[in-house]
Amino acid sequence: MVFEVKNIVFDLGGVLIDWRPCEYLLESFPEEVARVLEKEIFKHEDWKLMDRGVLPENELWEKKKRELPEFKEYVERLEREVPELLRPIEENVRLLPALKKSFKLYALSNYGKIYFEMVRKKYDFFKLFDGMVISSHVGYLKPEKEIYLELIRRYGIAPEESLFIDDTPENVEAARELGFRAVRLEEPSRLKEILTRELNIEL
Repeated sequence: MVFEVKNIVFDLGGVLIDWRPCEYLLESFPEEVARVLEKEIFKHEDWKLMDRGVLPENELWEKKKRELPEFKEYVERLEREVPELLRPIEENVRLLPALKKSFKLYALSNYGKIYFEMVRKKYDFFKLFDGMVISSHVGYLKPEKEIYLELIRRYGIAPEESLFIDDTPENVEAARELGFRAVRLEEPSRLKEILTRELNIEL
């Protein structure tokens, strides 16, 4: 049985907000430094703790300065510059008003509390969402099923009537297992193509 899509659930980073920290590191820091910062910050368990709401952003950065004294000046620079990396992917955000006319729009994202509040207050497109579930607010991370179930419970949405779009394979698979019509966005520039194909609409 084919269900009509009534809801679109978006990941934020890599879908609606630019988030390519590892590319930024390689472009902006010496390669040796970039590799260390990637491993010890963005790919470290502490970053997940921040996204889970356990480790606040300011405490994470102070911890990294203590743990990486020989890289302290680079960590301080990174701390200052990370907020500037969190910019809307304009070509994708521009699609939201048209989608809003026919679908309910939701966000389901792994995000630290401070960084999320920063982008939410800064960019008007967040007002277009009918609901949002953010990892640091609920204590669960994608691809843990609990965060998807929180979205379903809180807003009463039916997974089989919902298109879920994320840039991470594990998150897409977890959504699919719960009944969502889930698609991976491998390149941000392909969002319009995916939406028109999956929803059979013109944008």
